[in-house]
Amino acid sequence: MWECQKCHERLEDQFGACWNCGARREGEVHAAATSGAEETGGAARSIGQLIFVGLNGYALALDRDSGEIVWSNDKMRSGYVTLLLDGDRLIVSTNGYMYCLDPLTGQIQWHNPLTGYGAGTPTAITSVRGQNSASLIQQATNETQRSSE
Repeated sequence: MWECQKCHERLEDQFGACWNCGARREGEVHAAATSGAEETGGAARSIGQLIFVGLNGYALALDRDSGEIVWSNDKMRSGYVTLLLDGDRLIVSTNGYMYCLDPLTGQIQWHNPLTGYGAGTPTAITSVRGQNSASLIQQATNETQRSSE
């Protein structure tokens, strides 16, 4: 447990920011994240400007134009990482553990160890809001066809 220095709310260790006032946990650093979005030339960076990568227990967000690391989260279990962008949430699975991250900051919103279900990488993660790789490929193909007409 930790106490927010701003509003004195008591929070569980898995949270990097206070749910009550939004203040970051003391000593926690998230690269260039301010109030859930990074300022880039006066405009807030959106989810659409990010590319999400999972490597050896890390989840990262890269700027899609520059390739610059926007944020990196190493607070999860190591191993293969599976990602699903579910609207305003980034769902991450690694070695049987599930996490929900804020896609703009990489902060853990919740964690579920799925005790009793085994370990390993899931074969699929799907949601009504999220898209799997096959639907993303189809969407990209459709957009390419429309732009060439």
